[in-house]
Amino acid sequence: KHAGARTIIDRKRLNESAATSLKNALRQVSGVQVQENNGTGGSDVSLNIGVRGLTSRLSPRSTVLIDGIPMSFAPYGQPQLSMAPVSLGNIESVDVVRGAGSVRFGPQNVGGIINFATRSIPEDFKGTVALNSEYATGTDQVKLGPSLFVGGTLDNGLGLALLYSGTKGNGYREANNKNDIDDVMLKTAYDITDQDKIALNFHHYDGTGEMPEGLSAAEFEVNPYQTSHYRDFFTGRRSDVSLRYTHKDDTNNFELLSYYIDSFRTSNLESTLANGNHRLDTSPRDYKVFAIEPRYSRSYSLGSTLNEVTVGYRYMDEESTEFAGRTEYAADAEPGQFIARTRSAGGTKAHAAYIDNRIELGKWNITPGVRFESIDTQNSFSAYKNGVLQNTVHPSIQSDEFLPSLAVLYKATDHWNFFANAGVSFGPQQYNQLATTQGTTAVTTLDGLHPEKSNNFEIGTKYLGNGLSAELTAFYLDFDKELILERDAANNGIWTDLGATSHKGIETGFSYDFGHLADSLEGLKAYGNYTYTKAVAEAGNFKGKDLPFYS
Repeated sequence: KHAGARTIIDRKRLNESAATSLKNALRQVSGVQVQENNGTGGSDVSLNIGVRGLTSRLSPRSTVLIDGIPMSFAPYGQPQLSMAPVSLGNIESVDVVRGAGSVRFGPQNVGGIINFATRSIPEDFKGTVALNSEYATGTDQVKLGPSLFVGGTLDNGLGLALLYSGTKGNGYREANNKNDIDDVMLKTAYDITDQDKIALNFHHYDGTGEMPEGLSAAEFEVNPYQTSHYRDFFTGRRSDVSLRYTHKDDTNNFELLSYYIDSFRTSNLESTLANGNHRLDTSPRDYKVFAIEPRYSRSYSLGSTLNEVTVGYRYMDEESTEFAGRTEYAADAEPGQFIARTRSAGGTKAHAAYIDNRIELGKWNITPGVRFESIDTQNSFSAYKNGVLQNTVHPSIQSDEFLPSLAVLYKATDHWNFFANAGVSFGPQQYNQLATTQGTTAVTTLDGLHPEKSNNFEIGTKYLGNGLSAELTAFYLDFDKELILERDAANNGIWTDLGATSHKGIETGFSYDFGHLADSLEGLKAYGNYTYTKAVAEAGNFKGKDLPFYS
């Protein structure tokens, strides 16, 4: 019934398809590319999702949520998933909205919205214990995924549930080892009345894992499991608490959500210099996020139409502290002897408000809407030379954007519909896009970089019935100016303006339940998907050329 491309994978399907990780689960979704852990792309702690040709590395252009709460360190200033605080054993469903969702969710929603819903508190007491395992034939290494769930609801309406999911052991690469991930959640809920509910959730995630670096073609030919880096690792933790109040009756639906997130991450990356010496880089970072989000919906009739209007608002406050250090140039450099290269202290205060109105007229559903983002971001960025402070810059940027959207759905039959939608997505400048270094001098990049904006269009059809689920969607993403992270000669991350770009393509998917044909085939199912994407530059010296590294 959603007027756009959307896929929901529930826990039953996760179990039936024998998914051992969230990466496996997301590969079932059309238009979604999931990259394996590789190099600075991460350990088992990270998640690399690309949608419709957008970059996969650390999932920077999709709004990724867990129970409606952002998963990234800082949704505005650092919208990346080098640490993805979510584990398969705790998940009840995965909801992937690839179109017609930019009004209610943001920022960074050009790649859609992905929401991981955790297991809900059951009415009756129950518990489960599970263990999945992965065995690597090339290296004889084993990785385990234990999980635990126990919960229920008392006669007085108080519900409690304890969720645990982890990852322990070694991956298939020689340096994808020492994985140690613990993901714990305590969920509470209380029915105040039949229409009013309140929920309080506590969540803690702690993860560590080695990072296998990339191989050249020649190295891969000799041994695809090998590594030359044994000191690359990533570690991080996140603690968050959320409070949700809901009221729902025949015509009104109100929700008030507030949450606080405290996260930390760091990594060591080893590099071999031309003279054979080794060097380690480290980058510890702290983030804190507070937000409050009220949302109200009301259904009403107007003439011959049925309507539902929704208004919502979010206030978000972010704080960021980042450090980059490097060991001395020595053959036997040991971890811990790091000399400062850069420090930064950033912050964002953002207001977002939206309204949409779904109009039902016969077989047609029409939903116009608009989102407004007001974002104030600042960063104090310092550069060092051999650990000695050189200078500090204080860039800041204020962005005010109206983001309209229109979605249309036509119900051809009870099982078959057509949809089309258009919307504008917005990506604000991140903390590391406000300043950089030239040599050992800190400089601002406000003159050369800017926020991203994309006009998104899609048209498609969906069928659901008689054991068959099928979809076909054509999409077009039109960036006015797209940013890309490149590397300079010193292997520093440099953000560059690609100018106008376009991403266009077709995605299709199906699943079929053979039990619909005969009772003897009950339980036999098949699914598949195919996506074609073309992403090119539309201006500048590379007009008409493929974008680098797109999926």
